[in-house]
Order: sequence, then structure tokens, then C-alpha cells
Amino acid sequence: MVQSILQWDSKVLEPIFRELYSQEVKGMKDYIPDMFDVQASTKETESIEMIGGEGLMEEWSHSNKRVFYSDVNELWQKYFTHSKYSDGREIDRDLVDFVKLTAIKDRIRSLAGSVYYTRQNMAAQWFVNGDKTTNAIDFRGRTYNAALPDGKALFATDHPLAPGDTGPGQSNKGTDALTIDSFDDTVVAMQEWTNDRGNLLPIMPDTLIVAPYNKRAALQIAGISGKGEGYEPGSADHNINIYEGDIKVIVNPFFSKGNRKAWVAADSRRMKRAMKWFNHRLPEEGTMEDFDTEIKKFKVIMSCVHGCIDWTWGYGHFPV
Repeated sequence: MVQSILQWDSKVLEPIFRELYSQEVKGMKDYIPDMFDVQASTKETESIEMIGGEGLMEEWSHSNKRVFYSDVNELWQKYFTHSKYSDGREIDRDLVDFVKLTAIKDRIRSLAGSVYYTRQNMAAQWFVNGDKTTNAIDFRGRTYNAALPDGKALFATDHPLAPGDTGPGQSNKGTDALTIDSFDDTVVAMQEWTNDRGNLLPIMPDTLIVAPYNKRAALQIAGISGKGEGYEPGSADHNINIYEGDIKVIVNPFFSKGNRKAWVAADSRRMKRAMKWFNHRLPEEGTMEDFDTEIKKFKVIMSCVHGCIDWTWGYGHFPV
């Protein structure tokens, strides 16, 4: 019965290949929407012009009793140019004729895995290389420049306020291990950041992002609904955990390729404004048959680009 169904016929094989691929992809956790503002793109290159921070409203009597119009400063510009990616598998006719189902399934499933792992490793690069610029190593082992438009690493101690700024800058980088005390200090530091006008930024850290190494510590800080008693982790005085129920924890196994002890406190709203993922072509499957070799080829192609335009959403720690 199986042999009568599995035939060397495109009308038969293509739906089978696509179904095997689709079923494999369905069970895989996609971490990209947790971190990025995901958008479709029809352009070869997307461009985002960054502007300065919000000013403050003026009192009516101090603006000649007319609307006060304030301007914003132009900051940096970020370009996102799409890259094209591909992978494929070859299915020899003998595998079909001799009904080698396991071999066929393994090849198609491994292709689905390749697409999934590629996208997830791409999405993890901001964390893995968060403290690097020109010495960053991408998911294929190639060197690239991970600097933000301000010329600094995503997590740095000297971010300028605006182009041409020669001051000491602001820091969003530390080396503390993850504890409730270091998290608390980090939240306070983030809420003291200012924009290019010197006004405090409306930072509300509500997310803790970690590799699996820090999962336990992160969940102890954030608390788990229905578990625990609302006390600070490690507190002998039974201090109330003020963060319990207010912090979302993102544990991403693909972060382990970098500093396994690293962690990031984030304002999720501002993170989604700064972290961009543009899909020009979502992963597309295709098949063809080689007449001379009797090999059926199954391919997947995608085109996308991702990156970060601003650092004022997260504070990263990279313990030694």
C-alpha cells in the first residue's frame, strides 16, 4: 500500500515533501517575535532616520499665548539591506523506489531544522555579540561589525547623546552576576538615563532576558504564579519581592553560544521600537527534478535583515 502511494511523480512527492517540512516546523518555538518588531518589506534596503528625544510642553503664558512648537534633533541613520539565504536536500530516486521512508523523512526534517536554527541563531546575535563591534562573530563563524549607528556596541559604557557629542556618554553595560540586588541596581540605573535634551527617559524595565544558565535566578527574581511565597530569593529576613508578577522572563537557548552568564534587563516596549526584523521573503519551499541523475531537489530560500537602531531599552551585564 505504501509503495503504491510513494511514486516518482512530482504531483505525489511535492505535497509529501511540503507536509513533512510543515509538520517539522510547527513544533519549534520561534523566539524572534519575543525580541523584535517583525515587519514585511518590499524594498532592497530599509532606512530608519533616528530623531532625538521628546521635549517638554511650554506654559501658555510663556509662549505668547499661542501654541509652542518645538523641534527634534536629527540623530543617526540606520540602513537595513536584505540578505538572501538558501539550503536544500537531494532525494535520489532509489530512496523512493525502494520505499526508504526514514531516509526521506530525515532529509526533509533536517532541512526544516536548518531553516529554523539559522533564523534563531541570527536572532540571537544581538545578545551573543552585545558587547562587541568590529570583532563580532556571526552564526556562521564570520567576522562582522555589530556596532550601533552611534558607533558603539549595543551594550557599552560610553554611548554619546547625539552626533558630535564629546561628553562621557551614558552606560548600559555592567559585569554583575544576576541577583535580585544587581537587578534592582540595574533598574535604578536605567531609570536615570536621559535623552539628548537632558530629560529623563520614560524607562520601565519589565523583562529579564537570559541564557539557560541564569533561568533559575531569573525566575526566582520574577516569581512564578502559584509558586513561592512572594519573598526575595536568598533573603533570610523574608523581605517582600517587589518584582514578583511584574517581570517577564525570556530564556533563549540560542544565547548560550555567547557568555552563558550574561543577562539583560529590558523595557519591552522600547525594545520592540529599537529591534527591527524585516522579512523580504519568508522561507519558501521549491522542488525540481534533475533529468540526467534522477535526483529530486528540495530547496528553501529566504531573504531578511535584522538589527538594532537604539540602545535605550536594555542594560546588559557580562560577568567574567
